[in-house]
Amino acid sequence: MLKRVFWVALFTGLSHLISIITISYVLRNLGEETSGYLGVIDSTIVFVSTIISFGIQLAVNRNVATSTSWKSNYKLGQSSRLMLSFFVLAFGVVAYIFEGNINLLIYCYAPLIALNGDYALYGNGKPIIAASLSFLRVALPNLGIIVCGHYFGPDVLPIYILLLALGTLTTGFIAAYFNGVSYFYMPRKHFLKFYFKYSKIGVYQVVGVLLVPSILVVANWFYSIAIIGLINGLLKLLIVYKGGLRIIVQTFFKEIKEERTDLKIDKASLIAWGAISIPIIIYFKTTLFLLFDHTYDDIASILPFIGGVMFLAAFRNASEAKALIQKKDNLNLYVFLVALLIEIVVIILFSYTSSSIWGIPIGLFIAELTIVLGLGFGLNKIKFFTERLRFIGMLLPPLVLAFTIKFFIGESYITLGVSVIIYGVWSLVFFRKLIFGSLTKMDS
Repeated sequence: MLKRVFWVALFTGLSHLISIITISYVLRNLGEETSGYLGVIDSTIVFVSTIISFGIQLAVNRNVATSTSWKSNYKLGQSSRLMLSFFVLAFGVVAYIFEGNINLLIYCYAPLIALNGDYALYGNGKPIIAASLSFLRVALPNLGIIVCGHYFGPDVLPIYILLLALGTLTTGFIAAYFNGVSYFYMPRKHFLKFYFKYSKIGVYQVVGVLLVPSILVVANWFYSIAIIGLINGLLKLLIVYKGGLRIIVQTFFKEIKEERTDLKIDKASLIAWGAISIPIIIYFKTTLFLLFDHTYDDIASILPFIGGVMFLAAFRNASEAKALIQKKDNLNLYVFLVALLIEIVVIILFSYTSSSIWGIPIGLFIAELTIVLGLGFGLNKIKFFTERLRFIGMLLPPLVLAFTIKFFIGESYITLGVSVIIYGVWSLVFFRKLIFGSLTKMDS
């Protein structure tokens, strides 16, 4: 388990590290508004990618993972994606002409996004290559912000957008090579028929990204850009964390169909949450100062609240993939749709209050709790919860000790480091079979 995960984790970890360094740099040096615009750009590109995919990406990836004759299905998917991207491109051009908002230029990148087939590398059993390409795509624009921000200040955003396009184009060609397929396919006239075939997965996919990575697209209608900028810094930590959890799911996507593999993935995810909960929940003030200086002094308690969202995400990490593999598309669709509607209602209601900064975090928490309950009962009834709750009890001793150290000694980088080390030793002693063993054997 560890060997394959290591390389994927390395590239993915570097991608996330660059993202965190970038948002830290932006909030420290370029201001909350620049952070807000950057967050909306990132949310928009994820949203555009999801519109182009709209079920096809997940369905094709499932076909790649389970069928030996996947290339014909991949061709249909890519040609359909390209055709739809032209409509998204047209929308972007018209919207930019009327609005003049630089964020709308992201919609014009739809054809580049459509032609990028790196998603198939995971289903094709090449997660390390996929992770390395993801690193390249993330590194280019983020390094551009860090290198050019000193010279251009807030005007660095166009450079970021241009480098996003370059990264997408480059990784698309490389992914086609390693998949053994063509980069370009002729647009398919009857593309709507193919999209309609996977419409339930498509709606679920759009809803899924709106829940977290693209929520700022929705929030941009109700919140000031400064508030969005503040939330973007914390949201980036949540996205990075969820991306880390996704490493295990993507790496072992094909194996999730095996008996109880989803439970072992969730146990591994909860171990990861235990480690991250120490800096995020217990030593949250130290973490915020380390990353963002004094930016969050007045709203520091939001970070441990985000830690609660992280816990719920780990609790059900493999669940949606399990439902996808089992073709329980309705379960994913309805659970995520209800969760999104609740989240949006909470965000809108809080936008009219003096505590509006809490709107998105509370919306995220309630939505994540809805997903845990919906998928948990939908997949394995009450047993889903009892198995995971019993495991959580084994994680508590080092976490309680970490809190005790903070209470009696104080909060510092040293006590934070010692607490993490103690937790790491505990995990290696008691969960070594899970960490180092096979994911598909019944050995834990």
